[in-house]
Amino acid sequence: MPGPRNWVSPPTRREVTLILFSLTIFVLSYNLETSLRLAGVSPAKLATSKYLSAVISDPGFERDGRRPQAWRDDLERLIAGEWTWEAGQIAGVERGEVGIIGAGTSQRTIYNVGADRKAGRAAVRLDPGVGLAQGVTVNEQFTRWEREVPRTSAVAHVPGFTILDNVIILNGTFFLVTEDPTSLPKLGAIASSALNPSHPPRLQDWRILTPAEAAVTLGPFGGHIKHTTWLSTDPADAQDPYTLFSLFRTHSHLIGSHQSTTISPSGLRVISPDSANNGLGSGSVPPPVRLWFPRIPTFAGPHVPSGDDHPPPRARSYNGIHPMLLKAAFPTIELMYSEDWQDFSDMHLPYVLERVVIADRGAAERNRPDWAAHWRPPPPRGGASGELRKRQAVEDGLPAWAAPFVGLDAPEEWWAPVRAALLSYLGAPAPRTRKGPVATLVSMEDEPYEAGAHVRTEDFPGLVAGLEQLVREGVLGALHVVRANGTRENWDARMRAVVDSDIMLGAFGHNLADSVFMPAPRTAGEGARPAPLLMEFYPSGAYYKDREYAARTLGMRYMAWWDARKFSGGTLPPVMHLRAGQNTWTTVDVPAVLEEIRAEARRFNA
Repeated sequence: MPGPRNWVSPPTRREVTLILFSLTIFVLSYNLETSLRLAGVSPAKLATSKYLSAVISDPGFERDGRRPQAWRDDLERLIAGEWTWEAGQIAGVERGEVGIIGAGTSQRTIYNVGADRKAGRAAVRLDPGVGLAQGVTVNEQFTRWEREVPRTSAVAHVPGFTILDNVIILNGTFFLVTEDPTSLPKLGAIASSALNPSHPPRLQDWRILTPAEAAVTLGPFGGHIKHTTWLSTDPADAQDPYTLFSLFRTHSHLIGSHQSTTISPSGLRVISPDSANNGLGSGSVPPPVRLWFPRIPTFAGPHVPSGDDHPPPRARSYNGIHPMLLKAAFPTIELMYSEDWQDFSDMHLPYVLERVVIADRGAAERNRPDWAAHWRPPPPRGGASGELRKRQAVEDGLPAWAAPFVGLDAPEEWWAPVRAALLSYLGAPAPRTRKGPVATLVSMEDEPYEAGAHVRTEDFPGLVAGLEQLVREGVLGALHVVRANGTRENWDARMRAVVDSDIMLGAFGHNLADSVFMPAPRTAGEGARPAPLLMEFYPSGAYYKDREYAARTLGMRYMAWWDARKFSGGTLPPVMHLRAGQNTWTTVDVPAVLEEIRAEARRFNA
């Protein structure tokens, strides 16, 4: 009887057989392709069999990141998609082709950088952005300038509102590079301190560098932020609805005072090309593609983590612009905030802003005496530096946003493209079958006291009832009573009323700022009618020029009221701020207001 076995016992015949069998299977499997060929399977049959060839060898990935065509299944096609690719291209998504840039051998699509790539269907789009006809390739986002750092040039300037080309940002600082600092406006007239808007900018806010200094400070390369950037450097408490109004007015100076503005069929081109360009450089005016608020965070309050799956939405910071207005009239402008500014600062890499339209009310306030001077940029090929040429005196009491209206020329109908874009969003109002003027009363009755001035509770119902009676009598063609704020639906209803109104009235304040969208005056031909009229109710002893000046610049009429006393034209009072503790409930003499509207209706029907 054999003894017990252990680890050092010799193998049995059974164990030797199992080892030899396993080795044979391993050798055959490891060399399966050769073994099958020895067994008589042809190479052609192996190549055409996807599953068999997949067992034989792993093909790996091709240069475009996908597996070879023979190895792709439905799941991979669903995930990776079906598209063609050629060497030298970043990607080959045929349905994602956007358009071409350049001509001849320099043609490049946004996603494909190859020289011979054909444009996709979207290449025929004329407006992929606000008035843009071309996209930007990946390569164009990076610039290597070595020691030839892009030079900054001033295109137009009035204190607080400046148009500059090639502004460089690095580590939270704006850099202007020039061989001749006198060719640029003074920094204190361009911008303000980030800590205190009433003070000039600090070195860490804005700096002017010579080309030699720039080569050391900024390095040999950087990013390139293409096209036009609107930049409002004021904090949230200095913003109001006229920020957008004044930025667009500043930008419109590029078109020249003798050019007309148009809007594309898509409703997106807010600045039209200008062949002459008023001697300001190239033959077209780049439209704005982004609006940047580097001093305003996206949200008004901090993020407070909670255990809820769906925490309550956070309130956005105030920037003076109703969010629906940007969506309706400037649908492709990108909004950027202080978080974006911090992101660029944290990259520690210089970025060149191709063109910047700057609004800084602190600079405008500090330099009011220079509003009446006309700043001229130096000639394109050198020569005399920018100079200040005296013009008319500055009107007293104008708001800071009025500086570009005083110091810069613009076409007569410069605001028409914005209004046209808004009408395109709202839909053109139906043709009028009524004869009397249309009135819109902006109500603050559903808003809290802190939201702005209110008509007295004792006067408001009587004002509404009196206006409704004028409609029944046929004095007014229609009456709209709209909310000053609220939801998107409220905004749509209010703006549809405003764009069709001949008379707009309400308690003073920014709740009447939408009056800039009332119809443009028609003075001749079929459909002629008097200029629209804005009535603004103030408490006695208070008056601001914001609404009056905005209406005046657009050819509209304006009337201010203190109870039963009315002011217009040359009888308007000087600017008088509210006294400390003075409440904003405004008294309205309803019979006096209704009588004035009757007189306006007679003028309308004359």
